[in-house]
Amino acid sequence: MKGTRLRIVAVAAFACVLVSLACSSSTSTLSVGKLSAQVVDANNVGIQGANADLYKVIGGGALLWRASSTSSDGTAVFGASDGGVVAGDYYIHVSFITKNQLATGETNDKQVTVKGGDDLVVTFHAVSVGPGH
Repeated sequence: MKGTRLRIVAVAAFACVLVSLACSSSTSTLSVGKLSAQVVDANNVGIQGANADLYKVIGGGALLWRASSTSSDGTAVFGASDGGVVAGDYYIHVSFITKNQLATGETNDKQVTVKGGDDLVVTFHAVSVGPGH
C-alpha cells in the first residue's frame, strides 16, 4: 500500500513538472503584430521605392529595428518573414530615392504602438518634385 501511494505521488509530481516546463517562457512565443507603412500620392496611388525604416523605442532613445522599401502598391511590410514585429512602441521614418517628398503638412517619424494580433497600416502622403511638378 505504501509503495502504491509513493508511486502515485511520484507520477503526480512528474506530471506537474512536465506541465510547468510546457508553460515556461522558454517555450512560449512572443506577442507579435503586423505593421506596414504605406506611401501614397495625392490620388491615393501607391508610390514604389520609398524607404521605410522602423525604429523601436527603447528607454530614452530608439534602435533601427527593421528596414524595408515600398512595393508597387506603395506598401512596406515590416518583419514579414518573422511573422510580424514584437509588441512595443515604434516610430516609422520614410525617405525617398525617387523624385518625391512628403506632402506639405505631412509628418515623418510617426509613432505607433503594436500589440499582439494587431494588423496596422501607417500612411504617409507624398508629392512629386522636380521639373514639371
